[in-house]
Amino acid sequence: MYLDEKEIYEICMSVDSFIAAELTESIVRGTSYDMLEAHYGILPISRRSFYRRRMTVQRLMRQRMARLVEEKNGQYMIVWGREG
Repeated sequence: MYLDEKEIYEICMSVDSFIAAELTESIVRGTSYDMLEAHYGILPISRRSFYRRRMTVQRLMRQRMARLVEEKNGQYMIVWGREG
């Protein structure tokens, strides 16, 4: 992904501040719910809800990376990635 870990953590905080650190680790490092639970103990959320929140964070990340650019002929094109 094009976002750094701090930006991902901020998005996770907006989705669920209680498990933001675990969501960030799962997205950045690819850690599964089961591995997080083995490392941190019982998480205060079900597996299904965890992955739903993770999908929400990933959708918000994609939306943050997408932008519209107007072409010379007046049409708009979606460009993925950061400005640059």
